[in-house]
Amino acid sequence: MFLLLLFAVAACGMPSPLDGLNRSGTAGAGGHDFRVNWNLETAQATRMDRRWRPDRTAVMAAAAAAAVKVTGCLVRPGSVTGDISLIDMALDCRVQ
Repeated sequence: MFLLLLFAVAACGMPSPLDGLNRSGTAGAGGHDFRVNWNLETAQATRMDRRWRPDRTAVMAAAAAAAVKVTGCLVRPGSVTGDISLIDMALDCRVQ
């Protein structure tokens, strides 16, 4: 039972294998810590800190900033969706 629990906890912040997000990194932004899983079109940021009930708008902005740090790509305006734990966004990875 302990081993099963250990595997479940270890999977936190990992992308679903069906998402196709084959790159990963971590970054802090706006006072939050994020695990960012991404490919050249999409990013998914998982908030890893334990701050209780943070402001959703601030978390979304911080997640987008963390994705820019990790990926080196721009976040497409209006593409940030999700909640205070898991944020999805579209990327623009054209050469800057």
